[in-house]
Amino acid sequence: MHFMVTTISLEGKKNVNFMESQSYEDLVKRLQKDKVITLKITPIPHFLSPFVPKAGKKVSPDEVIEMIENLHLVIKSGLPLYQGIMDLADDTDNKRFKDMLLSVASDINNGKSLSMAFEPYKDIMGTMIINLVQIGEDTGQLELTLKRGASFLRRTVALKKKAKSALIYPSFALFAVMGAMLVWMIYVLPQMTTLFKEMDIKLPPLTLFMMALSDFLTNYIVYMLLGIVIFFIIFKIAHKKNERVRWYMDKLLLKIPAIKEIISSFNIAFISEYLKLAIVSGIPIYSALDTLGKNIGNELFKKALSDATYDISRGSQLSAAFLKTKMFTTFMIRMMGVGESSGTLENQLNLVSEHYYEKVDNYAENIGKIIEPVVLIVVGGFMALVMIGLMGPMYDLISKVE
Repeated sequence: MHFMVTTISLEGKKNVNFMESQSYEDLVKRLQKDKVITLKITPIPHFLSPFVPKAGKKVSPDEVIEMIENLHLVIKSGLPLYQGIMDLADDTDNKRFKDMLLSVASDINNGKSLSMAFEPYKDIMGTMIINLVQIGEDTGQLELTLKRGASFLRRTVALKKKAKSALIYPSFALFAVMGAMLVWMIYVLPQMTTLFKEMDIKLPPLTLFMMALSDFLTNYIVYMLLGIVIFFIIFKIAHKKNERVRWYMDKLLLKIPAIKEIISSFNIAFISEYLKLAIVSGIPIYSALDTLGKNIGNELFKKALSDATYDISRGSQLSAAFLKTKMFTTFMIRMMGVGESSGTLENQLNLVSEHYYEKVDNYAENIGKIIEPVVLIVVGGFMALVMIGLMGPMYDLISKVE
């Protein structure tokens, strides 16, 4: 629930904040601990919650990892979980994260389990981690599962950063080349073509086409850029809301050679890492696949995991179910099959995740060398057209001057 809270600090300063809490009573207790005088608390209707300004910066994955690692140490040391979470809340400067920790601590103090206290914050914690915490509570191995969960999150966050960094360079190179071409067509070419017109030189078809294109860009570039911005805004909204749009976009990305390798390697490494963690923690494969299918971003891999989950529910082996989807590599399927035959599935999945983690890392480091020839071909092709289109008129111009 969200509330608009009006308070006065001990220094006499009046503040109006938007706060999130599980109940009105929990919010009152938190405000009392903050040592402020509460003037008014107004509940905000649920349908307006998405529009409520968030207090504090976004909770980063690194903050979540640090919290889970600290909770592991709290349990290991024998300190009460409630006190440990309160200490973590006192140490953070992120107001949104602080509010979350205070709410979790309040729920634990009222008798809820850690997984139940985390449930309202699954957009921050992730369903995978909450399920893992619940398994740890059910098996009496919460300390160990928290340690494994922190390790899993740290690994996947590093993997995401590597994948993103690998995709940044191609995007930057593409926009830089397109920008340079636009500048040349809009500002440089018109000055040269004006000279040709003044000297009354007969121009070849290619030069006339380039002049027409230059005139079009000069007159309509503002409208084109505005149209592109509007298109991207609409596309972003549609991509977020519409599953079919995400499906076709993901399918398109998986057809681009270098991009395909990065996305596939990332998703396979992520899936293998979580399945390994699930087996070690005692989570059934069916439940692990179901959780993965709800949390993975790529729609094609999500569909593949859904199909695999269905096949496993009907008695198929993991390797056979994955093979049937045609989304996973031969190497991954083979390693899974070996693991199932020898009873070492956990170790084989670890090898798979290590292999594809290294592939993503390798692409991140060498993507520049992969993209550079493509950029050179595009730039070289453009310059070749320019030279061919201008060489004849330039020669005629020089002849007239002589």
